[in-house]
Amino acid sequence: MNIKRVSIKGVLVGGIVDVVGTVVLGMPFAVFAIARDFFVHVPADRTGHAIQPAAKGAIGLYIGLLLVGMLCSVIGGFVAARLARHDELLNGALSAFLCVSQGIYSLASGKDSHPLLLQVLMFVSSPALGLLGGYLRLKQTRAQIQQPQPRQ
Repeated sequence: MNIKRVSIKGVLVGGIVDVVGTVVLGMPFAVFAIARDFFVHVPADRTGHAIQPAAKGAIGLYIGLLLVGMLCSVIGGFVAARLARHDELLNGALSAFLCVSQGIYSLASGKDSHPLLLQVLMFVSSPALGLLGGYLRLKQTRAQIQQPQPRQ
């Protein structure tokens, strides 16, 4: 691989957008989970009718957080490709380096409690979603090039 094809700035900023975006957009899920755990320990006659159904299902919370992370990986790939202005697919895919590094660290330190199959899927999906972001940017660039320029 030719190192000149990689935009360090694009990949770094795209990776930061991915991780920081996931943390920021995931905060409401964390707040909800904390509140849910709090309300689980409150007697049923004291919790509101709207809170009880939300306190029972954690799988929806997990799926929501997973979707936020996936969306942020696509956005990070798009940002990396946009900043790179070349080799959009490569730079978009490489923007997942922070997520993959975080996952490897978590796995190596024994802090990841997910099943192995899910861990492997996350390692594969993160660069694939960054690649999708790069593809969307490439498609956007090609559409702009193909638009007829107004006459002056």
